[in-house]
Amino acid sequence: MSVPARAYLSIGEVLGKLRSDFPDVTISKIRFLESEGLIEPQRTPSGYRKFTTTDLERLRYV
Repeated sequence: MSVPARAYLSIGEVLGKLRSDFPDVTISKIRFLESEGLIEPQRTPSGYRKFTTTDLERLRYV
């Protein structure tokens, strides 16, 4: 089952949604959590991360 294109968030959009609750979060911290296997965003053919709302909720939990 595919997710509609607009259901995906960029890393900047994810940062914006998390920043109010977690002011110390940065893009590099999100990338670090990905490298540790805690989240697995999909990638576009050009390599950009595509986060779902599930990824966002997992980041809120971590």
